[in-house]
Amino acid sequence: MYHEPVLKEEVIAHLQVKEGQKYIDATLGDGGHTLAILEKGGIVLGIDINDQSLERAIHRINSAGYGKSFFPCKGNFEHIDALAEDTGFNQVSGILMDLGYSSFQLDESDIGLSFLRDSPLDMRLNKDLGVTAADLVNSLSEKELTQLISNYSDEKFAKSFAHAIVLSRNLKKIQTTRQLADILKSASSPGYEHGRIHPATRTFQALRIVVNDELGNLERSLPRAARLLLPGGRMIVISFHSLEDRIVKMFAKEQERIRNGAQPWLKSVTTKPVEPTSTEVQSNARSRSAKMRVLERKVYL
Repeated sequence: MYHEPVLKEEVIAHLQVKEGQKYIDATLGDGGHTLAILEKGGIVLGIDINDQSLERAIHRINSAGYGKSFFPCKGNFEHIDALAEDTGFNQVSGILMDLGYSSFQLDESDIGLSFLRDSPLDMRLNKDLGVTAADLVNSLSEKELTQLISNYSDEKFAKSFAHAIVLSRNLKKIQTTRQLADILKSASSPGYEHGRIHPATRTFQALRIVVNDELGNLERSLPRAARLLLPGGRMIVISFHSLEDRIVKMFAKEQERIRNGAQPWLKSVTTKPVEPTSTEVQSNARSRSAKMRVLERKVYL
């Protein structure tokens, strides 16, 4: 019924959850990680931009009997500092950012994140955002589409896919996920990626990233989140593609250079990102690309 959170045991172990202390789940989703923190006695502010996700998480957590320690909040984690200040979570022992999408968001929602079902080609997690994926594929030039697909997904067929999109939209406006997926499939080569992934996978990823400004949100949220941590507090970020992981990695390197007097700084807890076990990958194929980085707030003396 609910999405199984990635690296759940590893998250709880590295957060070092303590009873009665405050934590922020900045990307609540179905609330699986939050529920695990609540079970350990933590108090959680759960942030999500999507109304459906919030409703599902609230129902799940209330049904489990942890509603009194859970504070749901609608908002973009880009504004984590303001949201935390407004809800009394301006000093916390841990922060989690799981940058993936729940199975519900990908497979069952009607916002067009997945091509597994035919939905309007929207992709906006927040309907207040102005530009949809359909707007992009129907208005960008072939060169701009090529750059978008290539830059945000490393798709080697970016030029061919962009050309196919332009040819197709000249005949009929592209409005649904199935339309776009069929166009991309027809433009790919036989045996694309040896059948490991659908030809539309990376292009859908690129469009989703751009529509929701995912990389910009992450870059802006990391320093804001760091300032909310108590000394000894930890921040965990789970990413699912190299662009996200690179941002977190570079942020961590920059933080470790801040050693001026008693100024707070963050230090990486693990030398390499934590990855799911083979057992988890077998039971949850979507976890295969997950990488978890753990940072801890220190005070340099």
